[in-house]
Amino acid sequence: MPEAFPPSPKAVSPSPRAMSRRAMLGRAAVLGGGVLPALPWLASCAAEAAPRKDVPVLVGAITSEQNLIATYESVRSANASLAARLDPVLAHHRSHLAVLKRHYVPGSGDRADEGGAVPSPSAVPVPSGGGSLAVLRDLEDRAAKARTADVAKAGPALAQLFASIGACEAGHAMTVTGEAPSVRSRSDADADAVQNVLAAEHTALYGYGVLGARLRGTLRQTAKERWNAHRARRDELISILSVRPVAAAAAYRLPVKVTSVRTAAQLAAALEDGLVPAYLGLSGVSSPDLRAFAADGAQRAMAWSARWRSRAGAAAPAEAFPGLPPSALSPRPEPGGE
Repeated sequence: MPEAFPPSPKAVSPSPRAMSRRAMLGRAAVLGGGVLPALPWLASCAAEAAPRKDVPVLVGAITSEQNLIATYESVRSANASLAARLDPVLAHHRSHLAVLKRHYVPGSGDRADEGGAVPSPSAVPVPSGGGSLAVLRDLEDRAAKARTADVAKAGPALAQLFASIGACEAGHAMTVTGEAPSVRSRSDADADAVQNVLAAEHTALYGYGVLGARLRGTLRQTAKERWNAHRARRDELISILSVRPVAAAAAYRLPVKVTSVRTAAQLAAALEDGLVPAYLGLSGVSSPDLRAFAADGAQRAMAWSARWRSRAGAAAPAEAFPGLPPSALSPRPEPGGE
């Protein structure tokens, strides 16, 4: 199969350093929280446990999810014809809120220095008619950006939950705007997680090169832009590493055989989906700026997955917590702690 775009330069052979599970989890204590309502194309997120210093961040995420849910319910009540589109997204947000609340210890936010109590839900005013969906998408985009900020401020364990929720919200919004967070820290301890993302980006680059051959016009240009975006991510990941970067393979077994424009879009969606677990793993490392970079990567992948699925006429992912391991859905005490 001919490639539509130039092949990626070969990387040198890998020599990743393992990162301990303890480093991935960080310090964890039991907290809980809630989530905002979202749009029908999004998936969701969850994390493990957080130290008491994370309570203000957790309370903010709970408040955001509560307000989103209230807003979606308000729009749904005002326009019953939108129920089929809004109900799947509402289900995601309700799942987000339920998981966040598992991490919140009742009373732990009562003191001013711990973020205060969780406020009552408040719906955002939304105009009636078709414009309501555009407003909801904008709210989802803002919520996704807020979760990226939360990932940098929270501990590593809770950060993965925020990253997954933010990815879900970006999928609902179907867009992520602005520049990716810059990376300053380059800890050797985080190298293994960076290598996993780099390997996933190698696969995406190869896949986009294959599917681009089946596209023409605007879609081909869109695929080329995504190929360039993934190449830029690959180069940044290589620059982050202080060890030998994992090499790209000569070829990859792709999950979709490309025979048409539709299957090309399906493959593009699958490639973006495949990036999410790798970025979620990176969102649990020790470096705050690496966590923010990872959350942004997961959000961009989910947003583009949703857009390619829409082009292929495929349904949105049913998972409320994309890329998140089931063990992260409930809080856990710090390993070795009391």
